[in-house]
Amino acid sequence: MNRTNKRIIAGLSAMTLFLAPSITSAAVQTDWTQSAKLYEIRTWAGKSELGNGNGSLKVATFFHPRSAVALSDGRLLVSDSSNHFLRMITTDKVTGYAGINLGEDEATFPLGGFNDDELTKAAFSMPSGLAVDAKGVVYVADSANHAIRKISKDGKVTTLAGNGLMGSDNGTGANARFYNPSDVAVDSKGIVYVADTLNNSIRKITPDGKVTTLNAPSTRIIEYVAGAVEEAGDFKDGPLASAKFNEPSGLAIDSKDNLYVSDRGNQRVRYIDFSTGTVSTVAGGGDYAGKNAYYVQGDYVDGTVAQSRLNAPEGLALTEDGALIVADSLNHVIRIVKNGKVSTLAGVPIEPGSANGVVAHAQFNHPTDVTVLSDGRLVIVDEFGNKVRILQKYAQPTTLPTGKGISVLFNGKLVPTEVPAQLQSNAVLLPVRDVGNALGFSVAFDKKTGDALLTKGDAVYSIGKGTDSVTKTIAGKSEKLALNAKTSTVDNRLFIPVRFFADESNLDIQWDSSTQLVVIRSKTF
Repeated sequence: MNRTNKRIIAGLSAMTLFLAPSITSAAVQTDWTQSAKLYEIRTWAGKSELGNGNGSLKVATFFHPRSAVALSDGRLLVSDSSNHFLRMITTDKVTGYAGINLGEDEATFPLGGFNDDELTKAAFSMPSGLAVDAKGVVYVADSANHAIRKISKDGKVTTLAGNGLMGSDNGTGANARFYNPSDVAVDSKGIVYVADTLNNSIRKITPDGKVTTLNAPSTRIIEYVAGAVEEAGDFKDGPLASAKFNEPSGLAIDSKDNLYVSDRGNQRVRYIDFSTGTVSTVAGGGDYAGKNAYYVQGDYVDGTVAQSRLNAPEGLALTEDGALIVADSLNHVIRIVKNGKVSTLAGVPIEPGSANGVVAHAQFNHPTDVTVLSDGRLVIVDEFGNKVRILQKYAQPTTLPTGKGISVLFNGKLVPTEVPAQLQSNAVLLPVRDVGNALGFSVAFDKKTGDALLTKGDAVYSIGKGTDSVTKTIAGKSEKLALNAKTSTVDNRLFIPVRFFADESNLDIQWDSSTQLVVIRSKTF
C-alpha cells in the first residue's frame, strides 16, 4: 500500500436476487467453507454510482460503505462512511438509522460532525467499524472524530471514549484519545477492543469507559522524502506488551474471547491470545522494502501461513466451523483461513470490478468488511463499489422434483428432459437434443454416419455412439477432443456428457450431491 492509499483509506475527511434475502434463520449453515463452488455473489443493495438515497434495494445508493453488523431483530446495520450516516438494510429496502445531514463542503462532499443525541440528531464523521454486544448495544468506530460511540437499545447515541481530538492518551471517557480508529469488537464480558489505526495500537475499553493500550508503541522513523521524517508502524510478534502493529484495521473476537487483528500495514492477520498474553501471525507475511517503507509490500499468494500473502487486509469474520474470513481489500478478494491454510473464497484477484457471478468470477472493488449472517450467508461490504454484496448458494426454483433421480439446473431453472439423466463414470449424460436446447446448440444428424452434429456460432461438434471423443470443426479446421465420459444409447436416444458442452460454452458447471443436481450457470451476471 502506498502513501496515497493510506490517505484515501484512513483520512478521507481532510441486488438483484432471485429471492430477497432474509437475514435471520433458525439454523446456521456455513457449508460454503467446504463447497464454495456452489455459491455465488450477488448485490444486496447499492449501485456503482455514489449517493445517499434510501428506498428499495434496487434504487438505494451508498457513498463508501465500510462495515456491517447484523442486529438481533434481523436487520443489517451499515456504516455509510463518506455520507457520515448509519444505514439499515432489511429484506426489501434501505433506510436511514442514525446521523444528521449537515450539508456539503466546497467540493460538494457531505459534512461530518460530532454530536451525541437521539438517532436522528446525532452526528458522525467517517463512521467505520461496527460491533454489537449481547444486550443489543451498538458500538461505532467514529474514525474521523477519533472516538468510540455507543448506541443504546432505546436509540440514544453517546460517546464511550474519545473527545473528537486525535491523540494517543489513555484515560477514562473523554480523557482518552484515538487516531482514526477503524474497527471495534466486543467480547462476552462487554470489553470493547479498538483497532486504533494511525496510532498503530490495539486499545481496550472497559464497560466504565477506561481506555488502555495493550501493545508497545512503534518507534520506527522513516524518511519519506529527503530531509522529511515521519513515524511509521512496525512489526513484532511475541509478548503482547512488546508486540508492534502497523495500521491495524479489522477485529474479530473468537469463542475464547481472544482477538484476531487485520494488521493492514504489515499485510498480515495476527492473533492475540489473552490467556498467554502473546501475539502470533495466522495469515500473510512479507518484509519492508527498505528502511523507509511505510508498509510491508502487499502481494497475493494462497497457501500455508508462511507462504500466504495479503494486500491491505481489513474486515474479519469467524464462521461457526472455525474458519476466519478476511476482506483482502487491495487484492479485491475475500480470503478464508482454515486449518493453517489461506485460500481465496470469492473474487478475481488484483483487478477491481463490479461483476456478480459464481465465486471464482465475481469481482469486488476494495471490500472492507465481512459478516456471517445467522443463516450462514456472508455479507461483504464493497467500499469503492458502493454496494453491500452477499455470498449465498445458487438460485433454485421454489420446488424441485423428488424421487426422479438426477436433475439439471441452468441459471436457476430446471432443464426439461425427454427422459431422466444418466450417471456414467461419475459423469451426467443427457439426451443430445436436451443438451442442445439447454445450452443453445442447434442439433442435427449426419445422414451417412448417424453422428450428432451440435452447432453454436462457428463451431460444429460431431459426436457418435459409444465414443469418448468429439470432433470440433471451425472454419474447416478440425480437432479431436476428449470427452469426460463415453456417450451411450438408451431407447435409441444418444446420451452425451453435459459437462463437456457446458465447458465449451464457457459456463460454470458443478455437482450438488445433497440434491442430486447438476448446476449450470453463467460465470457472471
